[in-house]
Amino acid sequence: MWKSRRVASWLLWSSLAIHAPIALVAALDIQQPQPGGDFDNYYDIGTRPGRPWVDFPVEFPVGAVQTFRTLAPLAGTRGRFVDLLVIINVAADLAIAGALAWGWGLEAAACYALVVIPLVDLFFLRMDLWSTALATIGVAAWRRGRPSAAAIAFGVGAAFKLWPVMMLPLLLVRSGSARRVTAIATAAATGLVIAAVWLWVAGWSGLYQVLTFRGARGFEVESTVGGIWMLVDRSSMRVEQGAWRIGASNGMISLTLFALGALPCLWMIWRGARTKHVGAGWAGGLSALLAMSALLSPQFAVWLAPASGIAWVEGDTRIAVLTGLAVFLSNLVFKSFAPLMRGAPRALLTVQGRNLLLVCLAIVVVRLLLRSPLAPEPSAEVDLATADGRLDGSRTAGSEEPSRQL
Repeated sequence: MWKSRRVASWLLWSSLAIHAPIALVAALDIQQPQPGGDFDNYYDIGTRPGRPWVDFPVEFPVGAVQTFRTLAPLAGTRGRFVDLLVIINVAADLAIAGALAWGWGLEAAACYALVVIPLVDLFFLRMDLWSTALATIGVAAWRRGRPSAAAIAFGVGAAFKLWPVMMLPLLLVRSGSARRVTAIATAAATGLVIAAVWLWVAGWSGLYQVLTFRGARGFEVESTVGGIWMLVDRSSMRVEQGAWRIGASNGMISLTLFALGALPCLWMIWRGARTKHVGAGWAGGLSALLAMSALLSPQFAVWLAPASGIAWVEGDTRIAVLTGLAVFLSNLVFKSFAPLMRGAPRALLTVQGRNLLLVCLAIVVVRLLLRSPLAPEPSAEVDLATADGRLDGSRTAGSEEPSRQL
């Protein structure tokens, strides 16, 4: 066991040591204004006169927008604003690793830190690490028998990106606590407060803008539908609402695709918790959500990354590897964006391969969860010290053997 902990510790700190210079290089690289770039969009939202969602469209939830509106004036200049956001992203990256270590041990944290290396430069230049950190903290809190804290983390995470609400089914599964009703009430209260603030500031149009990507009427070229459309006819390619899109769509289609992805996502996360395959449920559920989305930017791969560490510790090695491969292929998609715009065959195939992998990952997880029996929920008097003894990253032989028979 001590050897496993030593290897995990070495791998974790070595991987984080690679993250550090990448963050520095990324911060220096983004200092120059890049018209149409994400950081410039964040800075514009933070400094633009008027009310977001009302006087100008915004595709981010209230927490993200308020962060931009607070930090931009505080920073004073675009360069300092960039520095602040990169620092926050580095803190979020460390928070994810810390939450995984708290919930599942050093091995899970090390797996995450290693998996994200190919694309961590992009993660540091976007804001998806914020919601991912809160979601990971929430799942770890649930694992440690603190469902009310998990409920708050999921709610606050959804204030930055909506996807952490997909983790709410965990609250329906008891994890060493009898406070399930309290957790659900806490989640409802947190959600109502955030929704009330958002509706007060933006009205119903604010939520609609987020769900429909500011009312975009096309499929993002890297999405499942958009990628297939790229193979057939690229004549309708255009920049729309800050992204390259193709084909014809509308708000209702975007909402329908979101619903079609959300339903299996919610089920897999719930079923994963009930069958002791939390990492697999997370990876498969979010893969289904992303595969059905009309927008599939490479940075969304960070939503999957913590699940690889959890799945690895839980013995679902195949799921962990496939999740890591999805992150790696998203890196290739990001790095081959310019050839993709030219219709280069290799870039087109890379997008198709990444999207197909997401679909396959979801299918593999569904098969695993359907074959796995529901585990009995712990009683209210469960001794958490017994569970805590298994949080050192080591694998137990008896309980995890079935999950390896994929």
